[in-house]
Amino acid sequence: MRSAAILDGDWGTSVAYVLGIGFALAGYSSFWHLSAMMVLTTLVAVNYITICRLYPNGGGVYGSVYHRSPLLAVVGALLLAADYIVTMALSVLDGCHYFGLEHPALWAIMIILAIGAINWFGPKHSGGLALVITAFTLVTIFVIVVASAPTALTSATIAPPDGGFFHNWGIFTGFVLSLSGIEAISNMTGLMKDPTRDSRRAILAILAKVLVVNAFLGLAMLAVQGLKPGDYLEDMVRFLGEHYVGQWFGLLVALSLGVLLISAGNTALNGLISVQFLMSVDRELPSSLRILNRHGVPIIPLAVATGVPILVLMLIGNVEMLSHLYAIGLVGAMTINLGSTATDKTIHLKSVVRWFMVVSATVLLAIEISIAVNKTQAAIFASSILIAGLSARALAKRPVKLPPAVPEVALAPVVQPRRRPKAIPSTKYLLALKIRNERLLRFAIEEAKARNAFLFVLRVKEIAVGSLPAQLDMPTNGEQKWIEDTCAESGLGFQTIQIPSYDVGYTIAEQAATFGVERVIIGAEQRSRLEYVLKGSVMKALSSLLPEEVQLVIYGG
Repeated sequence: MRSAAILDGDWGTSVAYVLGIGFALAGYSSFWHLSAMMVLTTLVAVNYITICRLYPNGGGVYGSVYHRSPLLAVVGALLLAADYIVTMALSVLDGCHYFGLEHPALWAIMIILAIGAINWFGPKHSGGLALVITAFTLVTIFVIVVASAPTALTSATIAPPDGGFFHNWGIFTGFVLSLSGIEAISNMTGLMKDPTRDSRRAILAILAKVLVVNAFLGLAMLAVQGLKPGDYLEDMVRFLGEHYVGQWFGLLVALSLGVLLISAGNTALNGLISVQFLMSVDRELPSSLRILNRHGVPIIPLAVATGVPILVLMLIGNVEMLSHLYAIGLVGAMTINLGSTATDKTIHLKSVVRWFMVVSATVLLAIEISIAVNKTQAAIFASSILIAGLSARALAKRPVKLPPAVPEVALAPVVQPRRRPKAIPSTKYLLALKIRNERLLRFAIEEAKARNAFLFVLRVKEIAVGSLPAQLDMPTNGEQKWIEDTCAESGLGFQTIQIPSYDVGYTIAEQAATFGVERVIIGAEQRSRLEYVLKGSVMKALSSLLPEEVQLVIYGG
């Protein structure tokens, strides 16, 4: 349910702006283009159910294509990053329009800054919050659907499309917006208990919502007489709520959709951080992007994910103009993902499924080419992201100049630190260290020596990027040697463990259960009230996860 809610926070928000943009482009004939878009959305969604099944550890374009071509995977990831940037700018800006704020672009910039500041502490509790927001929005939209259904189903004016095929194809590609977010679910499979089942349910649930809501509200919009192209472009759903339910209800619609759109901006920011970090871990971007703050958040990726959408808003503070930049990155990434998967002979796919994916990739490729040709600003924007990203990749791939060789000098034998003995004592303690804390380490050593206990020293490195990469080097910065030397000097039996973790409390409890320890020792937390609210408490999590027979010792020295 949380995965579906997070997916809805990106994919499901399309209804907030797709109706107004569609009517601005095609007027009372927009339902034909909307219907074509819903068919394409269904086509792509079915394919992504297959991709999530094939790549349970993460089926986003970067993860699914990397084994075939690292360069193509990087290009796909950069195109996806371009989509995240515009998603954040457009979603937050449209949310400000729904709130009815004056100077919406300025408000959007301030909200993005606030989102970036909150994410300094890491993306905690986002799934539960997204679930609440989604439920609230679903109720308000359901009320509009019910109130408008009698009129929408009997009085909608559906005009035949004007112009020829290429004219209408241009309109169609101009608001292919309901596809946004479908890549998000494939990047979340690594966090699911049962990726195949959970991703399928999440995709089908949000697909059903997107199809039903777009169809009914599209008809409800066309049942309103006298609308002109461009009317209520930024807040069409709010207008429909006011028109069919009442002026007062428009405020509830504005609140629910405005918050959902800002939630979509937050989802996009975390996706953009994760993409940069994962490519840096794989040495496809400079190593400086792997530097974390003390909350496990990559510092430079967070700055980029906050600053670039703000720059876009400073240059383009208009919903319609931003919509022109919207699809080129996403459609390009999906084309690469589906095309690579469909032509990968190393994976087992039924012939029908494979050809279904080939057709989908071909249609998306045609849309991508059309956008690049007809929307010059979109092509320039995507090219700028690709040039910047590939330049950074070239910088990361530069050969490192090794220092001149130093003649070997005979050294005295070094006594190896004492680690796991042949027979581990029955009494076992676990010390969890997040940062270097000499007093805490010596306290744990004395406690273990007093009971002749074996000591596991667990170094937990918090990584707050949504899902952990398959391979991750943990820099020791001398801490590993310091721990081993300190424990060895005491004559204590010990073993050091290093683990990156998305959830520190869960990881400590898991290791305590794995080694069957009697006591877990941690240092007292020193956090501000804001930090506690945003991240929760490791002590609280541990106290609820550890069995009663395991003692939790909190050292405050």
